[in-house]
Amino acid sequence: MQLSELFLTLAGLATAGIILWNRSTGQPDWEALPTLLEYLRLHPECVTDDDENARCYACGSDKVLFHPLTGTGDYRLRHTCLSCGKALFRSSAIL
Repeated sequence: MQLSELFLTLAGLATAGIILWNRSTGQPDWEALPTLLEYLRLHPECVTDDDENARCYACGSDKVLFHPLTGTGDYRLRHTCLSCGKALFRSSAIL
């Protein structure tokens, strides 16, 4: 085996390891968060006119933002209150 082939193999293994490590440690609480429907069942007072959002149960703010968990291209969205910082519920982006 040539040195360049060995280097490419090691680089590929290192890249795969980094990707798997990021997936396992990057926001592991996403699956523990409720979906929007589950969240609204638990907190019916948080319903808004927007069918895809809700108010914060902790502070009552309607400033709830969503963001991908691990960056651009991640379909997993986490909805967080901009006022108090609580993670409220999860959703998935439509790809």
